Amino acid sequence: MKLNQIAALSLVLSFMTVPAYSADCSDAYSYADDAYTQAKRGYNSDNLDDAEYYAKKAMSAAEDAMSAAEDCGCDDAYSAADDAYSYARKAYRSGDYDDAIDYLRRAKSSADDAMSYADDCGS
Repeated sequence: MKLNQIAALSLVLSFMTVPAYSADCSDAYSYADDAYTQAKRGYNSDNLDDAEYYAKKAMSAAEDAMSAAEDCGCDDAYSAADDAYSYARKAYRSGDYDDAIDYLRRAKSSADDAMSYADDCGS
């Protein structure tokens, strides 16, 4: 009986010494950075094919950022990554160079926001 009491006390003490939960959102930050980079490359492209190519890559990275932000519990980073995904998707599907560039500019801005939010959540 004494051994069970000691084990129970040890378990209770171990919970008391666990540091407060701090989300590690470094993956969300990294994927958002990738989305930003791809959106920027698309934004700086000089033709629709390249803009669409980079928009597709930005969509993928933004989707990964959303997943990582959800995993670390950072709602603001998730929302901004979702916006980046939506804008990149609109760029990819626009069929017009000027529209694609405008959407990629917005995707880039939203990915930058996702990076900031993920950094704040990880602190």
